[in-house]
Parts: sequence; structure tokens; C-alpha cells
Amino acid sequence: MFVPINELSEDSQVMLKELSERKEKLDRLKRLQPLLSILAGGTLLGVIYLFHRLVIMKAGGNAMVILDMLISNRWLCALMLVCLSLFLYASSRSKETDKAKSKYEDLRTEVIERFDASWLRDLKSEVRDHVSRYLSSEFDINIRYKS
Repeated sequence: MFVPINELSEDSQVMLKELSERKEKLDRLKRLQPLLSILAGGTLLGVIYLFHRLVIMKAGGNAMVILDMLISNRWLCALMLVCLSLFLYASSRSKETDKAKSKYEDLRTEVIERFDASWLRDLKSEVRDHVSRYLSSEFDINIRYKS
């Protein structure tokens, strides 16, 4: 017996739709995070290499010359600004990912508690089984257990 999602109560449908949307948002944020980290790390390595090559090697250890060469090199300053911006943006996205994950996990737990059923097989348990199979196959969302 298959119970389509549209035969569930309206609040259950809304809850399941919101759960799938939060999962998609979390997956999207998780895919972007490694790319941002690699990009920020790459620009940091570029800044370090250029700083050493263009400033430290030519300045000879004189702090005033190092500062003057650093300020006068617009490309290096721009790259440092880009690197700083990427690190701040990656940090911001990381916090957003953590927040999205906690919101998703909270709603997933609420869905599990809402669809909590007896261990005996009845109509309610069959509906719950079909809903959990649907969410698992379509969105890779586990509502069978909390942890």
C-alpha cells in the first residue's frame, strides 16, 4: 500500500517540504565550502610568495624599505586585500553552513518525533515507512532515527 505525499495532512506536507529545502540548502553550502577554502589558501600562498620575492628579497632587511615597497606595490596590496576578503567570506559561509546544519538537524528531529509510531505494524506505521523511504530516496534525508 503506497500513500502518496499529497494524501498527508497539510502541516505534514509543509514540514516535509521545508525539510527537503533545508537539506538542499545545506548540501549547496557544503559543496561551496571546500572551493572557498582552496581559493583562499591559494591566494595566501600567492601573497606569501610575491611578498618574499618582490619585497623581502629586494629590501635587504630594512624595515622602512620593506614597508615602502609593500605600500608602493599595488598588485601585492590588491592581492592581499583579495586574500583577506576571501578568508572573511569563507569564514562567514562556514558559520552560515553550521547554522543551516543545526536548523536542518532540529527540523529533522522534529519530523522524526512527529512521525513517531508504535513498533507494531498498522496503517500509521506503513504511512511513516513510505514517507521515510520517499525522503531517503528523493532527498537523501534520514528520518528513521535521530543520531
